[in-house]
Amino acid sequence: MITRQDLDELSSPQLQERAVGMARARGDLDWLWHLLGSIPGAEGQLGEFEDSGLDAAHLISAINGYIRSDRSAEDTLRPQCIDYLLAHL
Repeated sequence: MITRQDLDELSSPQLQERAVGMARARGDLDWLWHLLGSIPGAEGQLGEFEDSGLDAAHLISAINGYIRSDRSAEDTLRPQCIDYLLAHL
């Protein structure tokens, strides 16, 4: 069984890759939307998910775009990625 300590040892990019990959495989659009809304800069630009018309690929692309423009966003998302992985592994 994977523990919080195991996940804490992973880099932020590794955590994001695992959590986002799992959410994509599970079709967990709500979590991806929540993750996107947690990124500073993205939070104020989001409307309602139901009105967005976005699918997993678009959400992941948006998340990756914000992270490429601000690498500190990866560390901001760490706790959410860890919690998501612990809840679904």
